[in-house]
Amino acid sequence: MSQWKNDDSAANSVLWGVVGYNKTGNSANRDSFYANVTADAYVTGMTVGQFGVDVAEAASGNGTVHSVVFTSHGSGYSANATITVSGGGGASFAANAEANATGRIAAVNIGNNGVGYTSAPALTVSAPDPIVFYGNTTQVDAAEDFITLNANAALFADGDVVTYLVAAGNTAIGGLSNGTAYYVVSANSTGVKLSTSSGGSAIDLTDVPETDEDGHSLTGQTAAVSAVLSRGAAVTHAGWVVRKVGTGGRAGRVQYETLVAMGSMTGDGSDDALFKDA
Repeated sequence: MSQWKNDDSAANSVLWGVVGYNKTGNSANRDSFYANVTADAYVTGMTVGQFGVDVAEAASGNGTVHSVVFTSHGSGYSANATITVSGGGGASFAANAEANATGRIAAVNIGNNGVGYTSAPALTVSAPDPIVFYGNTTQVDAAEDFITLNANAALFADGDVVTYLVAAGNTAIGGLSNGTAYYVVSANSTGVKLSTSSGGSAIDLTDVPETDEDGHSLTGQTAAVSAVLSRGAAVTHAGWVVRKVGTGGRAGRVQYETLVAMGSMTGDGSDDALFKDA
């Protein structure tokens, strides 16, 4: 009786495939090794599993996202942000953006490295929420040209670009125009001054009447990140394949080892999340 067949299921997978990963080549270990995605189950610091790969799946590349790099950390983030993924030809990459106490997106936490990417997918970080304040003397000091932001003051620093918005029907603060970008100058623990140029003089502000106090906000800049595909090789041949993915400090580094090369593979096991059909 053959030790394997070209049908994508645990019972037909290679019996001895698990031997090189500290397990005996028997049916129980073979079945648990099939389509394994549990980290450290066989090798510490690695996720190892055996998959039946058909010709279409092998051709799809099975690329994963290794890491995310920053173009800009943004500013004015009062909470974590979401990341939208598009393009790249693959699927399942997921991550979230973590804001720090100074309003920057400090880290991108990858939840799923994805699969099948033939080029780096585009990643879009959601914009920071507007920081709302009163336009009257409660928070706008016309004598000092200073806007008090209270607990949100730490979200901005000198040199940041912010966009001023005023709600429809309200009066804009004197010196500022609705929908216009300004530079932060003289930021401190309670608020900011604004300028029309980086490091320039503070704008001469005029607070609005007490009856028209709310609906004013400053919005920081949106963070920008890009994906880096894994340096690991793609599947080179259809058949029974061992997939090895680094975890921890080696996260996303993918390698493939063809145990038995086949001209065809029938069926479609529980691997579509990892081996995307072309």
